[in-house]
Amino acid sequence: MRSLAVRQLNVWYGDRHALKDITVDIPPRQVTAVIGPSGCGKSTLLKSLNRLLELDDTVRVEGQVLRDGIDIYDRGQDVTEIRTRIGLLAQKPFPLPMSIYDNVAYGPRVHGLANGNLDTIVQTQLEAVGLWGEVKDRLRTPATGLSVGQQQRLSLARTLAVEPEVLLCDESTASLDPISARGVEALIRSLKARYTVVLVTHDIDQARRLADYVLFLWMGELTEHAPAARFFADPKQELTQAYLAREVG
Repeated sequence: MRSLAVRQLNVWYGDRHALKDITVDIPPRQVTAVIGPSGCGKSTLLKSLNRLLELDDTVRVEGQVLRDGIDIYDRGQDVTEIRTRIGLLAQKPFPLPMSIYDNVAYGPRVHGLANGNLDTIVQTQLEAVGLWGEVKDRLRTPATGLSVGQQQRLSLARTLAVEPEVLLCDESTASLDPISARGVEALIRSLKARYTVVLVTHDIDQARRLADYVLFLWMGELTEHAPAARFFADPKQELTQAYLAREVG
């Protein structure tokens, strides 16, 4: 995938206008952090990028999300393929009720990506998330027996196993202890060499650590966006300045 862009995106939950005329280009193979106060539309924007919003019957979407110039909301687009190529790592890990091995193998099996190489795929992805050494001797045991931090890394391995182009992270370290959170942060930082990463976070320090680019939402509007170094050192909008000053304080 060469590009991901949003054009005049509007989202309503019933009568509530949650996102208002969002237009932005997501930099490829960088970490883009989406920040802002609670209820400003961060997770709504994230889920609009792979049509997960459609799981809510009250939602109405207008505008475009362009993947390589093609609107993912166009009639005839394969929703399953979109959600495979633009994967989501949620806030809380949700291991499938099966073994560690089968959690990683599930996607390749379903999408026909195994090609007789399931063992290699499972090992490669578990190594990629730093989990192989911890679980290689118990691959056939239930994934629910892992710690929360291990479960989140397993969820990431499961997402990567279907060969996505974009990784969406919705406060993916919020439920983890500090050590596990830093481990997942390190993984996210390393993944940008291969994937475009869009990260929703309430943690400004985390955004400073991870982001190459920052989007700041306020009451459903994209108030400011810029490369991270410029955004944090020299924000242009008064709302941005006030928000960052409050978070630092």
